[in-house]
Amino acid sequence: MALIGCTPALNWRHVNVSSARVTVMMPCKPDQATRAMTLRVAEKSETTHLQLQGCEAADMQFTFGVMAVPPGLPAEEAIQAWRLASLASLNADASATVPLPWEIQGSLKAQTLATRVRLMTPVHQVQWVWFADGNTIYQAAVYGKAKDKELPEAAETYFSGIKLP
Repeated sequence: MALIGCTPALNWRHVNVSSARVTVMMPCKPDQATRAMTLRVAEKSETTHLQLQGCEAADMQFTFGVMAVPPGLPAEEAIQAWRLASLASLNADASATVPLPWEIQGSLKAQTLATRVRLMTPVHQVQWVWFADGNTIYQAAVYGKAKDKELPEAAETYFSGIKLP
């Protein structure tokens, strides 16, 4: 991890996440965007707004998303819907993922909903984490090429820099 931390292409810095209690370390200065997102839960569709920050460094993309849970929807179901939407965007399903251990620093309440998975395809590899804090859910991700040997260490550094007070 020391080598990844010193790599000039990964210039780790604290990033403010507007309207969130979480602190994040990202390896580059992120761009920001907001868009509507539809979560499909059972036979219902719930629309909410996604605040997204992302940047690219060392041929990897780093993203951090924040979303308010729609009223009446449990955070766990919202995270599951977001997870399925993320997989669908890469034409993958949950059976293609490998769960990995992960605990967010800080709030114990988020621990039960903290999820980390890895997806490998012939072209890409992705690592995601999802967690909740009250009625807000989060997703952090690292996307890279299938053969990128640095991605697991970069993801470990990125995810270990996410903290709730």
